[in-house]
Amino acid sequence: MQLKNDFSTETRNIFAWNYTCWWCGRNHANALHHIKGRSSNSPLNACPINNNSCHIGNGKLATFEVQTKLLEKTFNYLMSVKYSLTAEDKQFIKINRLHYEQFISKQHINKLTKN
Repeated sequence: MQLKNDFSTETRNIFAWNYTCWWCGRNHANALHHIKGRSSNSPLNACPINNNSCHIGNGKLATFEVQTKLLEKTFNYLMSVKYSLTAEDKQFIKINRLHYEQFISKQHINKLTKN
């Protein structure tokens, strides 16, 4: 079953073999959550999650702290699979710089987002 969302097939494929829900850690992820809302369909904005148990009605997903942790987990995962940042990804990092500064140095962010 493929849920309707704006993530591309390529983005869904990056996470296809990850069944771990990044909210609870259980092996039951069945959806990709837009961490920062549908403002961007960058893979950096995606996290595997269980739609019914962990996503629907979970207001904590909208907090700065939780979003930062999910963005960090996604960033680390993408780097571990040797993902190459696109222009859209670099823009996403710039827009969400306050989150990224919690786990990446300002110098490294500047290097990552150079065109």
